[in-house]
Amino acid sequence: MLDLLLTNGLVVTPSGPRRLDVGIANGTIVSLTAPEFGTPAEARRTIDVRGQLVVPGGVDPHVHTNSVLPTAAESGIKCFGPDRVSEGAIYGGTTTLVDFAHWQPGDELSQSFARKSAEWAGSTYTDYALHGTFKEPEIPFEVLEQIPDAVAAGHGSYKVWMTNTTPTRPRQKTDLGNMWGLMEQTAAAGAMLAIHAEDDDIVMYSYKRLQRAGKIGLEYMSHAHNNLSEKLSFQRAITLAEHVGAPIYIMHVSAREGVDAIREARGRGLPVYGEVLPHYAHFTADDYRQENGAIYHTYPSLKSADDRDSMWDALLEGALSTLATDGVCTDLDVKTRGKTILDATGGHAGVEMRMAVAYTEGVAKRGLDLTRFVDLTSANAAKILGLYPRKGAIAIGSDADLAVLDTTEARVVTSSDLHEADYTPWEGYEVAAWATMTVLRGQVVVEDRELKTGPLGTLQEQRVSADVRSRPAC
Repeated sequence: MLDLLLTNGLVVTPSGPRRLDVGIANGTIVSLTAPEFGTPAEARRTIDVRGQLVVPGGVDPHVHTNSVLPTAAESGIKCFGPDRVSEGAIYGGTTTLVDFAHWQPGDELSQSFARKSAEWAGSTYTDYALHGTFKEPEIPFEVLEQIPDAVAAGHGSYKVWMTNTTPTRPRQKTDLGNMWGLMEQTAAAGAMLAIHAEDDDIVMYSYKRLQRAGKIGLEYMSHAHNNLSEKLSFQRAITLAEHVGAPIYIMHVSAREGVDAIREARGRGLPVYGEVLPHYAHFTADDYRQENGAIYHTYPSLKSADDRDSMWDALLEGALSTLATDGVCTDLDVKTRGKTILDATGGHAGVEMRMAVAYTEGVAKRGLDLTRFVDLTSANAAKILGLYPRKGAIAIGSDADLAVLDTTEARVVTSSDLHEADYTPWEGYEVAAWATMTVLRGQVVVEDRELKTGPLGTLQEQRVSADVRSRPAC
């Protein structure tokens, strides 16, 4: 007998959308049956989702939790923890989040992962994985040499910054030589290296020039975190990756120049993957001039309408691979405490809205294929970070992680609809899809917009496939 059966939904499998009954037992998908073929299987619970869209639970490959905000380092203010962020995610149809385990000087690499995992264990409504993350100019050789053991233990992705981001926040840039050493280790161990790519020299000089001219308002953010910085840093990262023979995942692409660099690299067969955030594909630098314009900001900056439009062209054609959030969830008073380019808080509340915005902007407005919608919201992130096909697919043997979306009527979003913060940059935005049910490993966690169970998320092992590591596979 099945534990759960979802019947009559339009189900998006790797081979495309089809009306199917989804049978679930012991937390996994065990049957996919067309309703016209006989009587549905017997199940302890059957839910009719007729008229609704059933997709894999979302995979957000880029969230931050319990981290001290860099522009508020002196005060020790932190963004929200896994409990609050995962609650928003599960309401929005996302079932797996990927956070950052920061290595600290004196740590064994395994200690970094254990410390961050302890923050998530027992408090998360979603499953989770962790990027091993370095925020130091130099990474000791003895730590680099621990990467193969960490990868063998299931930690298959790592991250570095190429910039300190602002002149006022704590250092986080890893120099290019140490990045080279890290890239050699991740490539040899079969892991993925994620990169925050901005050219530090260009960014810091731009800040000095803007300060000298007295142009430090938020409206000048795109002049500091500019297109030239993205172009130079992407070219350097890709050149280094090609030299090493390493796969890389470039986070939060924000400019046409970044898109072009990734497109060119992938055209030459390099395993380079690009991530965009929904707000880069919707808002522009003009939105910094709005009241509370900081709510639209994360690093790098928003840019022009031309840059924004290039994001959707790249998502539609496949040059960019994922839609993430760079979620840094705080309430409005914290998000807007910084008023200038020197102290603005990066990241914003967007985890809960990601699936709805992706459907609205992609499928409803631009005719994005439903299979490609799944690619952008779950499958590709799962592949790139070594979670597929356990995550990101509705297939026999995959985890029964499902999002049921109502696409029958539009809905105007207000912050009172949401759960991760007391504000949303998407206030007043009209969505064409709305998550009504979310299932995690066969457990109905959200139903009819009500939370039905407590936290039950677990740490996921990452095993990046040779296909993803050797060519632009998704």
